[in-house]
Amino acid sequence: MNPKFFILTITLIIARGCDFYSTSLWFFDNPTGETNPLYRFFGVGWTGLIITNLFVVGLIIYAFYFYSFKYRTTVPTSANSFTDFVSELYFNEKGRFFEVLYKTPKNKSTLFAHLGYVSIRVAIVGSFLATFHNLCQFYNVPLYNSFREIVRRPLYVIYGLILLSFIYFMFRVWCKEYRLTINNHISQP
Repeated sequence: MNPKFFILTITLIIARGCDFYSTSLWFFDNPTGETNPLYRFFGVGWTGLIITNLFVVGLIIYAFYFYSFKYRTTVPTSANSFTDFVSELYFNEKGRFFEVLYKTPKNKSTLFAHLGYVSIRVAIVGSFLATFHNLCQFYNVPLYNSFREIVRRPLYVIYGLILLSFIYFMFRVWCKEYRLTINNHISQP
């Protein structure tokens, strides 16, 4: 049994619930301020947002389940650097590290597992950031209003923090697997 799986899954559900609550404070009275692209560009209403979020959260939980219980790190034996390790992890060959940014890897199960590890954490961070933003705006918190005056569009700050958390957690899973591989390689004769 993996307690991290259950803790992060429950935390994700709580975080999404907090985001829904804080969004509902605005949405029913005046939905024109809603920044969700599904509402803003496609006119998806409250029911559509709930259904979409259930689908996305379900996919995130399934991907994290796959990472936690089904996925095992492949052990590249010829990798002698971190970038070669990541390259071999995704493409089965060295020298393709930067292609991780723009090409679909050969090892799709590795990508799916890593996205499970990363996306559950990023969704939690993003949900709590959105909740904080919505509640501070709704309750007219003076300190947050000062922050909004400085940055003009806090949405860009929130998206920036979400992007940084994605980069951080992706790097973290790579480092974790690299260390495990190095330790396994050293302990084997």
